[in-house]
Amino acid sequence: MTSLKWGEVGQSLKAKLSLLITAVLVLAILLVVIVLLRQQQESLTVEMTKRGRAIAENLAAGAKTSLLQRDDLTLTVLVKDAMKDSDVAYIIITDEKGQIRAHSDISQIGEDVHRPAPLAPASDEITVTSYRLPSRAGIIDFAVPLTFSRVRLGALYLGFSEESIVAALGKARRQAGLVTLGMVSLGIAAAVGLATLLSRPIFRLVEGTRAIAAGDLKVSLPITSHDELGTLTQAFNQMVKSLSEKEMIKRAFSRYVAREVVEEVLKDPEQLQLKGERREVTVLFCDVRGFTPMSERLTPEQVVSLLNDYYTLMIELTFKHDGTLDKFLGDGVMAVYGAPIFYPEHALHACRAALAMQSGVERLSAERVAAGKEPIVIGIGVNAGEVVAGTVGTEERMEYTVIGDNVNLASRLTSNAKPGQILISRRTLDLVRDAVDVRALGGIHVKGKDEEIEAYELVGLRALASGGKK
Repeated sequence: MTSLKWGEVGQSLKAKLSLLITAVLVLAILLVVIVLLRQQQESLTVEMTKRGRAIAENLAAGAKTSLLQRDDLTLTVLVKDAMKDSDVAYIIITDEKGQIRAHSDISQIGEDVHRPAPLAPASDEITVTSYRLPSRAGIIDFAVPLTFSRVRLGALYLGFSEESIVAALGKARRQAGLVTLGMVSLGIAAAVGLATLLSRPIFRLVEGTRAIAAGDLKVSLPITSHDELGTLTQAFNQMVKSLSEKEMIKRAFSRYVAREVVEEVLKDPEQLQLKGERREVTVLFCDVRGFTPMSERLTPEQVVSLLNDYYTLMIELTFKHDGTLDKFLGDGVMAVYGAPIFYPEHALHACRAALAMQSGVERLSAERVAAGKEPIVIGIGVNAGEVVAGTVGTEERMEYTVIGDNVNLASRLTSNAKPGQILISRRTLDLVRDAVDVRALGGIHVKGKDEEIEAYELVGLRALASGGKK
């Protein structure tokens, strides 16, 4: 595994955090600047509109008398004086017929007034319209009706330039740009510092995670803060401790117990009783008949190959039917159903497994014959009853197993089974009577028992039970 280096991951993380924090800061500053500039623009526009309206109303008051007296010279003087204001773009004074009597552009005097869109002739009230000329800044147009004693004398049109607003906004933008640049510079420095502070504990968590992935469950990270990152580090250490405890259980059982059983144990390992306890289980023994003379005829390599194929099949079928592989006995296998995880139908699981083993060995034997090898045949014994289940051994070496007379009886049934036969006890039959087909063998003598025991040959599963695991 490639060694994790700060330069490869930490710096990248720090750069990403720095960029993210800086981007957020710049975005926030830009949003504030845009809002402030827009507010300033609106404020300047309102103030300029008020100023232009005041000028237009003053001009209109002076123009009324001159229009009554047809004093065009005075009107021209009024326009000329008003144009001294740099913000005034144009002034037009017309008579009641719309003929221009005074204009900031003298050449237009005497012409009919022409109002380009979106401008309209003056109405009964002062109208204010904003528009933009092709080669100039925006214009605020004021159209003022000129009336005397409710008699329409004409109209006054005043254009107020927004160039001063544009200039003020440009200055404000330059100032805001300088302020933004300064704030961003400080923000970048703060972002780099904060990113470094955040990325170091994250980098340690990454290193710890890599160590766990490599199988090191002794990782313990230092808790350097009491914030969320400190809480996360503490949770990481607790997780490692929990994984370590579960790993010990998994290592102890994964070679002997089906994966589903291991997962069940890991859900609540504290509830698992590994000390000796009495419980009812079903024990299955299976061995290869005639293995000793067969092994004498085979080479050591052929014997190992045979056992590997045989054990692989037995382990797979034991686990498939929720059994626990207790031990290998030379050419034999001992499996337990109902321990360490108890389930009510342990006897039925064992019978299903026995029939599956019988069929599996028949297929394996056929494959060996087709390959020019010797066939193999097995005998199986199954017995249900009370045993003592738990760990036995010393601190240096121990194993989980079941012991008791019912274990011995299962072994004796296996010894009495003919090649290819499955023998079950009366107690086993009582637990699975409605689910299996058997053939009664009557009483048989087994080693270690003075009296005969009832034995039955397991023939198959009934339709009621065939829907389960096979």
